Amino acid sequence: MKNELLQQAVELTRECLERYWQLDYEFALEHCANDVTWIGAVQSQFMQGIDKVREDFEAVNKELKPCHLLCQEFLVSNNASNVCTVNGRYLVTTDECVEYFLQSMQRCSFVWENVSGKLQIKMIHISNPIGEMKVAGKEKFVNIMGKMSGTYLKRHVKSLNDTTRIIGTDVDGIIHVLNRSEVLYACALYKHCAVHTINGDIELRIKFSDFLEQAGENFLAVHRSYSVNLSHIKEIKPYDIIMTDGSAVPIPIRKYAQIKDMLVKLCFE
Repeated sequence: MKNELLQQAVELTRECLERYWQLDYEFALEHCANDVTWIGAVQSQFMQGIDKVREDFEAVNKELKPCHLLCQEFLVSNNASNVCTVNGRYLVTTDECVEYFLQSMQRCSFVWENVSGKLQIKMIHISNPIGEMKVAGKEKFVNIMGKMSGTYLKRHVKSLNDTTRIIGTDVDGIIHVLNRSEVLYACALYKHCAVHTINGDIELRIKFSDFLEQAGENFLAVHRSYSVNLSHIKEIKPYDIIMTDGSAVPIPIRKYAQIKDMLVKLCFE
């Protein structure tokens, strides 16, 4: 496939997953071939044919909780004349409105076929690391916490109880006291520091190095002028980190592999 179609396959894979976890499974089904193969994490999820897949998606949807995806990473692992495979991994995290917390890693493979200029899904395979997202009895959704999920939960509780404050005066002389958890990223701005928060941007009259000292753990310098909050990373791709609000933090091309490996290790381990 040409690069344009490959990029489209990656974006469609991402959108299928994001919509599925927001309880909209129809979008993925609309892109499936009639003979699509579905291999899921549950033992019974090994089937072929759009009708069987629809039946399974409908059953899961009744138990599914709204979730969003963090630390997404997708790549094309196979490209033939009219077929390509998109592989990915990501953290599934329950939305704030959900009555309980879940965060777990998933891996996926989507096989796409170009049929008269339109991409169709020929196969979907979703898996979880051993010990993750346990399902009890005949249920379709998670109710038993795996070891890794327990680690993610402890990390989440720690972030909720984080009392670390970042203090600085802006260019208008107003003193700001920020919770570390509300900062997405920061960057050097001459002798000042531009702080991008969930509520907007603030230019503080402090050095970038002073910000990093106050921010402490959970922030990673991905560039000599940028530092990101690991809790707000939505996607890692060449050569940017996409934050949960859609903003992009650049990664130097020559350091991309090193930074990506470091981020993946911090996010998934």
